[in-house]
Amino acid sequence: MSTKKKFKKAKGDPIVAELDSIKRLLILQLKTSGVVARDIASALDVHESVVSRLFGTRRVKRLSSR
Repeated sequence: MSTKKKFKKAKGDPIVAELDSIKRLLILQLKTSGVVARDIASALDVHESVVSRLFGTRRVKRLSSR
């Protein structure tokens, strides 16, 4: 079984902090598009709970289909 990695907050390096912010925005976009946390976690090789903790399901609203 593969070990799951956790997100670590960047300390000090502004480039790493900016990349972390971009990653969070992309995850938010996926969540609002209707992608489940399990699929996002699988792509990032982290546990589903890590993705769920970043953006709780009650706080994120899905985009309505037009």
